[in-house]
Amino acid sequence: MSVDRRLFTPDGSDPDFPVPISEDCTVPTSQMAEMLAATLGTGTSVLELGTGSGFQTAVLASCFADVVSVEVQPLPGVQEKLPANVALIAADGCTYDSGEQFDAVLVTFAAREIAPVWVKQIREDGRLVVPLRIGNSSRISVYVKRGDRLHLEGVLGYAQFTRRVLQQDGGARPRRHTPGVPPSCWTKER
Repeated sequence: MSVDRRLFTPDGSDPDFPVPISEDCTVPTSQMAEMLAATLGTGTSVLELGTGSGFQTAVLASCFADVVSVEVQPLPGVQEKLPANVALIAADGCTYDSGEQFDAVLVTFAAREIAPVWVKQIREDGRLVVPLRIGNSSRISVYVKRGDRLHLEGVLGYAQFTRRVLQQDGGARPRRHTPGVPPSCWTKER
């Protein structure tokens, strides 16, 4: 891999575990970032929902010619760390519609369900990799689009991803690095 993870950690270190860089963001391990990128398959374009620290985005940019990465509130300085083939969009990844189709879509936050807008943006035979929340864990599921439907291709395993919590006033508050989860995935804070 050609991406130096140390550029994305606060102290420039590269430990073999996810590194928190703020209350709502972590830098994934190199192994996880590489596995997710490899699972997306071949193609030239990818839509990433949840930029977070930017490390996963940079890994994707080393594998794909065009990367569009969406984050509700991009962290300060992330854009400067990303290669030129990345377009960073400040928007909600659960509702963002680029009007284009991609070879792959990668969701980097825990979701309870797949948003229809994600499916709409995948080309025929393209892939969706999404951590679907099950209790306190997430099943990393891989789907292939055929026609207007997704077909489960496999499960990479289980991991913990961040999710968003809906506050009593209805406002969304991210938990760790979640860029946005469809309203049906939110839970009420008590």
